[in-house]
Amino acid sequence: MRVGRTATPRSLLRPGRWLTMVCLALAAAGTLTSAAPASTDRTGRAVPQAAAPRPTPPACSAFHVPGELQQLGCAYVVGYANVNKLNGAVLLGVPDPGLASVVITANRSFCVPSTIPLALCVPRGGVRHTVTDYKFMLEPNGITPDMREGEFPPAAQTLLTFGFMPVSAKMHLRLVGPISGTAETTQANGQHTLVSTTLSGKVTIQLTDVEVNGVPMNTGVCHTLDPEEDNLRLSGSGDNSTIPPSGYTVARGGPLVGTTDIPPFTDCVGDDGEDLTPLFTASVSGPGNYTKMIQGNLCSPDISGANGCPPVIPEPQR
Repeated sequence: MRVGRTATPRSLLRPGRWLTMVCLALAAAGTLTSAAPASTDRTGRAVPQAAAPRPTPPACSAFHVPGELQQLGCAYVVGYANVNKLNGAVLLGVPDPGLASVVITANRSFCVPSTIPLALCVPRGGVRHTVTDYKFMLEPNGITPDMREGEFPPAAQTLLTFGFMPVSAKMHLRLVGPISGTAETTQANGQHTLVSTTLSGKVTIQLTDVEVNGVPMNTGVCHTLDPEEDNLRLSGSGDNSTIPPSGYTVARGGPLVGTTDIPPFTDCVGDDGEDLTPLFTASVSGPGNYTKMIQGNLCSPDISGANGCPPVIPEPQR
């Protein structure tokens, strides 16, 4: 579903012009802090107090897959996504971030060349490859009320359509089943270790609370069709030979970049019965919308000795 202009792959466009904040992956927000009373110094000036960290979300261990090898825990995710047709970008996770729960479903290792035994692969000059399969699911983040599994917190934003008309709406992102991920770790020379990770899944979007120039606009139960194929594709790479390690790994988090295809809309009906579906589809739907998500560190409350709890809300990056 390739329609409209492809976003520049190195950076996101400026926050855009429209009501349909469309994207991914998995969302964006800065670190959230709760308000705390300020104390004063000897001059009487207010001294801001550090906010207490948020507790570990109860849903961190809620996601289970039959045959899983290990429940890893959860991580907050934030990010931006382009909407090519509107020449703009969407910020997700404001004010609340998304929460992804992760499990390992398979793990296997092999040596290249295969003539070297796996235990002696690297010492004898081979390259050891370890491939790990994951499943990711959006969970209630413990912050936003009334969330269900598979949902991202609603994102509300006011944008400009046609460059001058302010339009506001609330976007609801939903996963159609878990996101699949595969990470390949390549180790050579006893010290150089690279990690390459790919994720893909199906996402849909629903729009509510639409207002045009401050006037509420009924759009019915306006949402995209369920995609027939994966329409969210992200990838990340990490280097564990640097100090500190750099890039993305599932456990450590980091940046994931890729594209989101926005499916056609359906059930968009105005007050007078007018079918608004073609308007939303023509204005928003299309493939290849550049997406950049940031995953925080994994928090694993059920694993003895695990670090990183509660999970950190990462900063969005363009």
